[in-house]
Amino acid sequence: MEFLSALFTAAFDSNIVFAQLVGMVAVLLAAYRPQDAVRFGALLWAAVSVAGLIGWPVYAGFFAPWGVGYLAPVAYAAVSSIAIFVAGAVACSGKDASERERILVLCTLLAVNAAVLGVPLGNAAAAETATLASAVGTSVGAGLGAFIAVVLFATVRQRIDERLVPPALRGLPISLVTASLMCMAFTCVAGIAGGLFA
Repeated sequence: MEFLSALFTAAFDSNIVFAQLVGMVAVLLAAYRPQDAVRFGALLWAAVSVAGLIGWPVYAGFFAPWGVGYLAPVAYAAVSSIAIFVAGAVACSGKDASERERILVLCTLLAVNAAVLGVPLGNAAAAETATLASAVGTSVGAGLGAFIAVVLFATVRQRIDERLVPPALRGLPISLVTASLMCMAFTCVAGIAGGLFA
């Protein structure tokens, strides 16, 4: 029950993109077509989940007992970047040059995403009260929330008819207005999903 509560709370109530506004840049940059958004969102989900799963035991087992919690952001950035680029290198094997370049650009976008660093830092902040089940639920749920945000934003962005948008609001301004409306929608339902399993 603790796992499910943490999963749904992280995915919907405190969505890392729309409620906490962490990783919003990746949503604005990567969510153009729903097909690409599903692929990028799935990779972001995996990267956020792995970063969170690595971060909690590292903090609880090493940084907290030794009293060097201030080193956590540097360690999380290094570990998550290494994991992302190793996975990218494995995915690049046997591909042609243009496909390898596209995969490595995607790996770079994932490695510098604020959500990949935000989830392990959030788990570290709650390390004293969190259990393994809640840390795993929070990590996987935050990744699920990022996936939902990327796919929803790409779907809504594709449905916006640019001809009906005033010229001054076309492009980035209408994307920001759309993102703010989606943030308000996620904030309005806060507390519902996590309360299902309390």
